[in-house]
Amino acid sequence: MNKLFFLVVFVSTTLVARAEDKVDTTHVVKLEEVVVSSLKETSPRQTPVSSTVLTTAGIKASQISSVRDLNALVPNFFIPDYGSAMSTTSYIRGIGSRNSGQSMGLYVDNVPYLEKSTFDFDFFDIRQIEVLRGAQGTLYGRNAEGGIINIYTLSPLNYQSTKMSIGAGNYGLLNAKLGHYGKLTNNLGFAVSGYYNHSDGFFTNQFTQKSADKETSAGGRFKLDWSISPEFTAQYAINFDHVDQAAFPYGVYNLTTNKVDQPSFNDPTSYNRNMLTNSLSLQYKTNKWILTSITSHQYFEDDMKMDLDYSASDKMALQQMQKQNAFNEELIFKSNSQSDYQWSFGASGFMQQLDNNSPLNMKNYHLTIPGFFNTDNKGAALFHQSTLNNLLIKGLSVTGGLRLDYEDVNLDYNTYVDQVATAKFKGNESVTFTELLPKLSLKYEWNDRQFVYATASRGYKTGGFNVQMFSDLLTNALPPLSITNPDVRKTTLYKPEFSWNYEIGGQCLTFENRLKTTVSVFYSKLDNVQLAKIFSSTSGRVVTNAGQAESKGFELSLDANLGSGFSATLNYGYAKATFTNYTDTLKTYSSTGKAIYTPVDYKGKHIPYAPQNTLSLSGTYEHEFRNTFIDRISATVQYTGIGKIYWTDANDVSQDFYSLVNAKVGISKGALGLELWAKNILDTRYNVFYFYSGGNFGQQGKPTQIGATLKVEF
Repeated sequence: MNKLFFLVVFVSTTLVARAEDKVDTTHVVKLEEVVVSSLKETSPRQTPVSSTVLTTAGIKASQISSVRDLNALVPNFFIPDYGSAMSTTSYIRGIGSRNSGQSMGLYVDNVPYLEKSTFDFDFFDIRQIEVLRGAQGTLYGRNAEGGIINIYTLSPLNYQSTKMSIGAGNYGLLNAKLGHYGKLTNNLGFAVSGYYNHSDGFFTNQFTQKSADKETSAGGRFKLDWSISPEFTAQYAINFDHVDQAAFPYGVYNLTTNKVDQPSFNDPTSYNRNMLTNSLSLQYKTNKWILTSITSHQYFEDDMKMDLDYSASDKMALQQMQKQNAFNEELIFKSNSQSDYQWSFGASGFMQQLDNNSPLNMKNYHLTIPGFFNTDNKGAALFHQSTLNNLLIKGLSVTGGLRLDYEDVNLDYNTYVDQVATAKFKGNESVTFTELLPKLSLKYEWNDRQFVYATASRGYKTGGFNVQMFSDLLTNALPPLSITNPDVRKTTLYKPEFSWNYEIGGQCLTFENRLKTTVSVFYSKLDNVQLAKIFSSTSGRVVTNAGQAESKGFELSLDANLGSGFSATLNYGYAKATFTNYTDTLKTYSSTGKAIYTPVDYKGKHIPYAPQNTLSLSGTYEHEFRNTFIDRISATVQYTGIGKIYWTDANDVSQDFYSLVNAKVGISKGALGLELWAKNILDTRYNVFYFYSGGNFGQQGKPTQIGATLKVEF
């Protein structure tokens, strides 16, 4: 930690010193002022929230193609790259959990993605990405305890072009993208785009000698933007995404060397998903107010197969097939004036039907256990936020907000073991959650480039039912136990997680807008912490509530234009997330086979899977030529570091801080462009996942990748 601190201080000092140097001002391009674009915020300029905003140029330079690529580029943001496209577990400021409802909300063009199985898709045609860190429950509601990602795609009314690209690299990498953005009239534009990605995978299944993680994905988007009148606009969009993976390349984890073997298993492991999203956005704007309606429907179906013993033995295998229909409607009514008082009112409602068919094959017992679980979620919310500017003195503002969030969860279940009368469970369970989510912020800005703020807010991650716990119920119902009347509700229900979050921070642009500095300090107190656990015969992991925890730390971001085509960025986050009140029971067995239960106190232990440090450093050079065989050259070198990560509640297995180096060089001439890129240049060996399931297993990080991309844009 001390080494990291001194590294951050050294680089910060270097950037400031370099920015103070007298450079040729004819080559200085001032930093672009980028603000949060959220429709719900009441601040007309800089919002009092810790945020990272990436524009198209930054997305390309940092080689961001999915939500996982934001790791460390956003302070205290981490999504481990393991498993499959459904394994999208986010950690922001130490807050997160692998199996419960997501701790982070994700929106694409203001359309919510309600199920984290849909989060991992290809980023193409992206205009801007903004990550809001810290609880955003007042404006966004449930499952925004850690923060929000807002993704905005290109609008054909603001951008007209035809562009194509094709790329290739090692490990069988092949990708292609094609898009056209044009206008039918001055007020009506359309966009049609598509993509294709393929990789032969990075790991080999030693049992079959075939790829353990081969992947193919493809998709497309159609968007229609219509400025019906100066006041009234409409946007319709439809997106389709497909992914087909050989997935879950888990191998034996050696606790002594902290190395993971190549995977070796006999049962098929794969993940296949199709996702279709429709949305209609309507907005009416006057010089006093804006009314926005966003209506969306998202359908996805997936099929996951997993070898549950992760070995060449015939013990257990699971197939899970999901099908979702989710409808969402949101109305936002907000002010649009230069008044010192700004306001926003909103109402939203959603319906989510998630059907889960999960047959478990217990080969060692010659049993197949069907499982049909249909979860019906309905929810509604009302929210309000007000901002009063120039309160008592010029530049001082206060923002207050409150949200009433309601959710109703219903589970229909039907699971059984043939020919065992005691092992049949069929019925319904339901639960409702009603929460108030307040927020209060103070901000003082002494000009339009510098401000400080303090915020207090409440976060909330919804509860639900563990459908995987039914395998334990069925096992206990088999002879000789034959437990016939278990408490299904008590066994399967897990409670919501809550947090109170406090933060102070600030932002300033200095040296003629050539250096942007953002800093924040935060503290979060969490109750009913949701953790992933393994129980005796459960097919995978379940969610339990684990007492209380706290997360505290700080974040620093520097963005500097150094002149003469050079620029640099630094993002550092430190989060110490520990349990403050958490006891558990450890189950072991004596030499005679008798179960022994021992209480364990995890107070002071770090929350597993949440990294303590995230660090990114990048440098970019751009130069335009005149009267030469090329028009432009650009180069980016990027360093990211993540860790330490503890894998267990006891903190006895961990991944040390590791470093990755990426680079990209591009040249262009007219409509043609060529890019050469590399990831993990130093071939750093590290682990992205660990778990215990009758043995120690994990997954290695990806090795060095290199490739080239040819682009055409006109």
